[in-house]
Amino acid sequence: MKLGMILGFLFPLLVMVIFYLVKFSDYPLEYFREQLMNMKLFSKFVSICVYPNLLLFFIFIWRNRLYSARGVLGATIILALAVFIIKFAWGG
Repeated sequence: MKLGMILGFLFPLLVMVIFYLVKFSDYPLEYFREQLMNMKLFSKFVSICVYPNLLLFFIFIWRNRLYSARGVLGATIILALAVFIIKFAWGG
């Protein structure tokens, strides 16, 4: 279950970094984050970056690693709660 939780948090972070490097590497990271917050897109950006966890979840299911799949699901739920808090507490 630990492996699933760790990968469930790292995979979206990796997707965020890749997206930033591919599309917005000309801008400083802080500027990129501020623009996402100003345009109220930060919560949407985080939730889109969580989508690859679905692939990770199914890979664990297909390989019969059910506890790891449970860890990915738990990490995804925690990230969904974080998106909810960002959306409504900070307006992002």
